[in-house]
Amino acid sequence: MLLLHGLLGGADVLLNHELLVRLPSRPGAAAEQRLHSLREAIFGLLFPSLGLFAWQGWLAWWPALLLLAEIGVSLRDTVVEGRTRRLPLPEQILHVLLFINLGVIATLLLQALPGWLALPSGVHALPADGPGSWLAAMGAISLTWSMRDALSARRLRLRASGARAA
Repeated sequence: MLLLHGLLGGADVLLNHELLVRLPSRPGAAAEQRLHSLREAIFGLLFPSLGLFAWQGWLAWWPALLLLAEIGVSLRDTVVEGRTRRLPLPEQILHVLLFINLGVIATLLLQALPGWLALPSGVHALPADGPGSWLAAMGAISLTWSMRDALSARRLRLRASGARAA
């Protein structure tokens, strides 16, 4: 489900944010770009955290808190997007699919969490081959894109404040 989320999220970013709407250069999109940067940073940590490591005991709260933070960012992003622009149909569809998949991920994590919490505290490496390596790669891409969107948000904010001052 995490791999699917990375693919759906990547499609949303490339198709909708970059090609259709051009958010990184769109006036008024600074707040949305900040939220996207935060979301990408969260997934940049969550993907490799769950793909490469087993979290046990109280440390199992780490991926749960990341997922909870992502849900909060997604809710806020929905409000900001609704106030600042009309979403194209492909973006609306991808967002529904992403929310459904996020619900599946949250359900699976909530089902696993009690068992993880019952184990002695520790973090153990999982085999780096297979899904873990793909999730680590998605995490690296997500962190890189997070920095790009943060710079875009800063540039848009500075451009807007310069326009107000003029």
